[in-house]
Amino acid sequence: MSEEIKVEQEPTQEEIKEIEETFDFEYTTRMDYVSCAYYSISAVEGIDLLLLTKDEARKIKKIIKKSIRIIESCINEMHDELFEDEED
Repeated sequence: MSEEIKVEQEPTQEEIKEIEETFDFEYTTRMDYVSCAYYSISAVEGIDLLLLTKDEARKIKKIIKKSIRIIESCINEMHDELFEDEED
């Protein structure tokens, strides 16, 4: 019995272009992440935590903490990308 084996090949540039035209790709850039994190911090920074319940205050602090982590992560990636040659 002979079995037919299909070998998948890399798509050609024309095939890639056709796929890109067929589907609408939206990429999230580091700048988008940093902007969203910044806006999140800006949205909650003026809220007086003393006027909120403990649960609400905890949520606000969590938003700020996560946003700072996002900004730090993106900045670290950009720094490593820009200065990777200097470390070698």
